[in-house]
Formats: sequence, structure tokens, C-alpha cells
Amino acid sequence: MLAGCIRSMSDTSYTVHGYPITDLAKAAGSVNTINEKTALEYALGDSISNKRSTVIVKNVGVNALADPLIMASTQGLIGGVVLISGDDTEVKGTQIRQDTRPYAEVASVPLVELDTGAVCQSLERAFAESERYSRVAILRVTDVALYSATREGPSPVQADRRYGRLADRALTAKGCADHADRIFKGEGEVTETIESGGRTLGLCRNCPYKPLLQFISDEGIDVIIDTGCVFLARKRPYSIGVANYGLGSSIAVAAKSTGIAVIGDYAFLHSGINSLIDVYERGTPLLTIILKNGRLGMTGGGRCFDVETYIPWAKPERMGVEEAIGMMKESVTGPRTIVIEMKCPEGEVHEEIGY
Repeated sequence: MLAGCIRSMSDTSYTVHGYPITDLAKAAGSVNTINEKTALEYALGDSISNKRSTVIVKNVGVNALADPLIMASTQGLIGGVVLISGDDTEVKGTQIRQDTRPYAEVASVPLVELDTGAVCQSLERAFAESERYSRVAILRVTDVALYSATREGPSPVQADRRYGRLADRALTAKGCADHADRIFKGEGEVTETIESGGRTLGLCRNCPYKPLLQFISDEGIDVIIDTGCVFLARKRPYSIGVANYGLGSSIAVAAKSTGIAVIGDYAFLHSGINSLIDVYERGTPLLTIILKNGRLGMTGGGRCFDVETYIPWAKPERMGVEEAIGMMKESVTGPRTIVIEMKCPEGEVHEEIGY
């Protein structure tokens, strides 16, 4: 019954198989992805494109997608995203007994328990809560509930869709967090922007990637930017990047939305590489731009491993900023990865931006 509701109410559905949700995900026609984090990032990309999406994972799989789950609460979304978490209460097919309900509090997201007598209504409620609060909603199911849910019933009647919204890029990081909290608590709008007296970090004065970011800004190109130095270009004077859902998230999100991801070499190796593998296996049209500066620019300046050593299968193309700008003017018909290697200016620090 739940599988039919998912097919009826979701535009897309992703999964990583495991007890007790494997049969459900297969019956729902969910796409099996390389890992749970990528699955949720795909769903968030679909959300940006005004689609509803479900992500179906077992309890310990929620651990693997916790970063984008929590980040989405602050960054917002558009189409509803429902995370269906299957709890293995008797530890029949999982190594631990994990109750995923505390994640709702940690991530500040709505939690809906599956009503075995009103299965479709449970899913519809989760979608409605996701869109109301502009964040992922969790629909918790258990092995017992899955196998005792009503097998037959009337065709689901969907309520009118309402859409969430992304965080305003004029908000500071604190403003985004306060805004998300106030939406969830039903409080008034009192948020911090740079114009209202807040401050935020900007790029280093002589950052060699500025011409690329300026081009993206001037041309109004929609890209997904990753966490790291490039995330600083979300603020003025560049104001680029549709959304950001955590370190390594840009590739999977962009694959389902803008078609262009801009990511640093460390963020890529941290967790973006998994999604790129999935993208290449599916032949998804995506331009991935890796900014290779060989260091952890936002977190102490430590050395980063050489990214090109680990992706020869992606046939990365090395080029300068001007060549990359030319490529961005071309249409992308499949997965393509470019690497722009530049050296960070010595002795500089990120500039502080204020009103």
C-alpha cells in the first residue's frame, strides 16, 4: 500500500536497500543510489526543480545522510522531500537497534509516524509538513508497521501542493539559522542581514578564482556551490549559487537541478566523489568544476591530497579560468569534469563584509 502511495505522490524516489525497506523501495520503483547521502542530495536537487521526492533508507542509513538532512533545515527547499526511515525494531537485518526519531529534534524537522490504517494520509501529511516548513520531513516506519499496514484501500487523493522556499541569500549565516528556527516555531520574522548590521566572511582580496565567479555572477548562471571558499561567493558582490546543502553536496544536487556544480578539491574528496561516481554510472548531464588550490582554505589551510590522482576514470580536463568560462557557454550532454588549478595568495585572509 505505501509503495503505491509513493508512486502516486512523488515525482522521484531514491533509496539504498536494506532491511526492512528493500521490498518497499523496489515496489515503489525507487532508484538505488551509491549511498544515502547522495540519495538525499538528489532529492534536494529535484526539490529545487519544484518536484516532490522521497528517500527510502533503513535506520542506520539515516546516519549517512545526516549532514544534508540538517543543512536543508537552514537552507530551505521548494518541492516537498520526505525521508522514509525504516527502523529495524527486532534487529533482524541490521547490526544495531536504532530509533531514528531523535533525528527529528537534532535536525529540527517534522516527524510523522506511519498510521497503518491511513497509509497515504501519513505520506501526504509528511509532504505537507515538508513544504510548510521548507525542510525535509521524516516518515518513520517500522518492520512491524510495514507488514501490518492496510493492503488495500481507496486511491490516494492528493491535497493541493504548496511550495517551500530557499533561504534568502541576503541573510547572514546566523540570520539563516534564526529564520529557520522561527519558521518551525511559528514566530515572527526577525532575521540578521548584512544590511541590518550583520557581518560575514568574503573571499581573499586577491583570490585567483574571482574572474570565474564574477563571470557566473554577471551572466546570471545558476550553479550549485559547495561548502568551502566558493560558498563565500553566495554573498555580495557575487551573489551566486542557488543553494548549499553541506560539504560535498553540490554534485548530486546540481545533477538534478542546475546542471553545474562548483566545488573545491577538499570538499570533492571529502564526500563529493561518491556522487560523481553515481553521476558517471548513469551518464547524467553535469558539468563539475573543481577548484584545485591544494589546501583546506576555510579550515586552517592544511594540505589537500591531489584530487586528480583519484579520478582518472572521470577523464578530468585541466584548464585555466578563461578556458573554463568558454566551456560554461557550451551545452552539456553528459558528465564532464574540469579542474582549475590555481595557487592561493600567500599571507592573505578572508575579508570581512559588512554594511
